[in-house]
Amino acid sequence: EGKHVFTEKPLAVTAEAGRKLVDMAASRGLALGSAPDTFLGAAGRQARRMIEAGAIGAPVTGTAFMFGRGMEHWHPDPEFYYQPGAGPVMDMGPYYLTMMVNLMGPVRRVQAVATSGQPERLITADGPKQGTRFKVGTPTSVLSLLEFACGGTVTFGASWDVFRHSNHPIELHGTKGSLRLPDPDTFGGVVALSDQGGAWEETDTSTLPFGAVNWPVDAPDRANYRMLGLADLARGLIEGRPARASG
Repeated sequence: EGKHVFTEKPLAVTAEAGRKLVDMAASRGLALGSAPDTFLGAAGRQARRMIEAGAIGAPVTGTAFMFGRGMEHWHPDPEFYYQPGAGPVMDMGPYYLTMMVNLMGPVRRVQAVATSGQPERLITADGPKQGTRFKVGTPTSVLSLLEFACGGTVTFGASWDVFRHSNHPIELHGTKGSLRLPDPDTFGGVVALSDQGGAWEETDTSTLPFGAVNWPVDAPDRANYRMLGLADLARGLIEGRPARASG
């Protein structure tokens, strides 16, 4: 009661429930924030600087893909990932959606289709449940078309039914050029710009503030700068401004 709140994952499973929380916090004069805050990292900041400077002109279209094989090969008890309230869109999609909203503004309209590749999943990760199966209770592959208020459109796919793919995490195309972003689940990475069809010009953001890669690289056990959004929310309270990762 009476405390400011910041959460790593989405505020709620439905937009209606999320709005109730936002309204409740506002009525009590409390700050309510939500990650993913990776858009505050070096790659997101670099991409936003470039878009605001007109590097790609007006955004027209783009693609975003969060494709993988799920969690049962490394998580000892992954069933909750595959039930209502989870799935690839609720678990990992927010990193991609937050990055795109930060760069292009709010989404005006959404169309989507969903399916599941398997009715059951086999746990192969080490642990007491290795070799057991569980039922899938929520879609594991979603393809969507996002229409932004700025007029741009993006095809966004999220799936845990993909063994291997060659899609870039995010590409945005505008009237003057194209922008390619790294995995938005990290704070840094390489941002690449093609000016009117020219060769990709890469900017490695690893040496910029909040740009170091997760450590160790091959199998990270820590994600640098997690809760950067919480720090920004606290600073916003001191400075009397809204948090950047707000409700």
